[in-house]
Amino acid sequence: MAEYRDLHRLFRAAGAKVVAVSVDAPEKSESVRRELRLPFPILSDTQRRLVRDWDVLNAHEKGGIAKPAVFILAPDRRVRFVSVDEVASRVPAAEISRRCSAQDSGAGARRRTFIPGMTTFLRAIGNAVRMGAAQKEP
Repeated sequence: MAEYRDLHRLFRAAGAKVVAVSVDAPEKSESVRRELRLPFPILSDTQRRLVRDWDVLNAHEKGGIAKPAVFILAPDRRVRFVSVDEVASRVPAAEISRRCSAQDSGAGARRRTFIPGMTTFLRAIGNAVRMGAAQKEP
């Protein structure tokens, strides 16, 4: 999400609005938003309705979380572009920004492999210990 923060002005220039969705409680989502200094909201889907409806629920991880995904909606609310990604392989925010500004809905978005830095890796380990690394069976 930090990538979207860093490119937020490009999204705004393209007339796009960025909104994140999380299955976390509103307080947790707001804490993450403040910690990362995100200039866009994180909506809470604690009942997992949206992530189920949009088919991005990863039910096998931590009781059900959303897969990393990007949806570009046209002004008439039709879906122009979808990218459902993996944690380590995603369409970069710059590519999504380009698609917004160019009205590009073509397939074949370039994905980039993300290798977490030491800080991100240690934070993930801390989160797993704090929140429980065990996966809930469906």
